[in-house]
Amino acid sequence: MLELFVEKEARRNMFGSVRRGMFSWFLLVLTVSLTSNLVYAKSKEKVNEHQLQIAGWLENVVLEPWGLKLRAKLDTGAKTSSLHAINIERFKRNGKRWVRFQTVDPDEKKPLPAIETPLVRDVKIKRHKEKAQLRPVVEMTFCLDGQVYQSEFSLIDRSQFNYQVLLGRRMLQQGIIVDPASTYSLKTTHKGCKKLLNALNKQSEEQSAEK
Repeated sequence: MLELFVEKEARRNMFGSVRRGMFSWFLLVLTVSLTSNLVYAKSKEKVNEHQLQIAGWLENVVLEPWGLKLRAKLDTGAKTSSLHAINIERFKRNGKRWVRFQTVDPDEKKPLPAIETPLVRDVKIKRHKEKAQLRPVVEMTFCLDGQVYQSEFSLIDRSQFNYQVLLGRRMLQQGIIVDPASTYSLKTTHKGCKKLLNALNKQSEEQSAEK
């Protein structure tokens, strides 16, 4: 009996060590992955210094320049972010490609004033049993939980979707981990966003003056 008890204890200790080792390995892999993702994001997107944060698969964002609060779906299955846009017009300004578009206030159900912004690129989206669709891509600024992000958004009529904004992997790699079991876990307010943007603009002006 004593020998059997000792053998069971030895096996239990061995399995415990294996589990601890696997967990440590998992943490190491996760850390390396997040670090590499942040490095990739900084090379692909214009970013500020962001703190790593955990977000739900649905969150509120404040989209500039309208200061519009919108519900966004955080989708790790999508590469590029997308924004609901209507009346999309391409044009040239000083020989460069620009795009003019509007989005819709979800509360008022009315189009907001159009904005004009440089066209970053075009992206071809493959669709099931349909022809590939060419979408314009622009760079937009938005706030999420007290942090300001800049990311590329493809412009498309998303009126048939539940959410006007979709945040894809390129944006999420700036330091956001998605918890698929959570929604609206972060606090994003107009007031907080405006305060943060004013502070960043002031800082940018001071840096320009120093140069």
